[in-house]
Amino acid sequence: MKQFFLVILFTFKIYLSFSQGEIDTEHKILFRNEKSYGISLNTNGFGLGYRFAKHINIHKKNIYEGDFSIIKHEKEYKRTNPYSPNLFRFVYGKKNSVFGIRFGAGMQHELYRKFDRNSISIRWFYLGGITAAFLKPIYYQIYNDTFKTLTWQKFVHNTPWWYIYDKEPYLNGVSEMSIVPGIYAKTGFSFEFGKTDKRLNIIEAGISFDAYIKELDILDTEKNPQFIPVLFLTYRFGKVESGYYLKEQDEGTYKKKKK
Repeated sequence: MKQFFLVILFTFKIYLSFSQGEIDTEHKILFRNEKSYGISLNTNGFGLGYRFAKHINIHKKNIYEGDFSIIKHEKEYKRTNPYSPNLFRFVYGKKNSVFGIRFGAGMQHELYRKFDRNSISIRWFYLGGITAAFLKPIYYQIYNDTFKTLTWQKFVHNTPWWYIYDKEPYLNGVSEMSIVPGIYAKTGFSFEFGKTDKRLNIIEAGISFDAYIKELDILDTEKNPQFIPVLFLTYRFGKVESGYYLKEQDEGTYKKKKK
């Protein structure tokens, strides 16, 4: 995970070193509303998200977002059962598959605005909101003590790993899904780059913190997560939703139409 973060940041630095100084003659949209989609790599999984940013002035925006993420226990480790004909891989002791959905709102401040073509805009953002973790039970096909019959069941404490033969399809167990609500907060910096002012290409890095009303029962262990700090790295892409009149508004020539 750490190596991946370093590769991304190193690549981004090389890109910037070759992209400074070219004069940009494109009309700049000062009052920008933005819609973007994000793909995130987190220290406890990965996620997808959507964000809408509505301008307050040329440097500040209200932001609203929703995201979906896979939540993993920090001690998850996949192993292979050599006695399974398909070399079945599984996380030993895993009781539930967990994913989270979050909805939040906050603010974005532009610290540095890009002026040259392919230069960068640096923003600081922070937001918070509600979250919910969905826990779906996992059923395994497990041998009995004589290795003569197989039965479908949830993971049982101290079941030898070589007894686990297979796992049911992911959607099985959805009817038994439980929900654990919580809240979250998130902050970080984003670096917008690209050749046009109307298309968004953004690298984002920061930290988020989720707090649930109880532990998320992921693994058969005494310690499952309830308060979860997460480092994240996000690639965000989208476009500026400026409206037809914003060029005139930027230039001070816009006049509202009379009804």
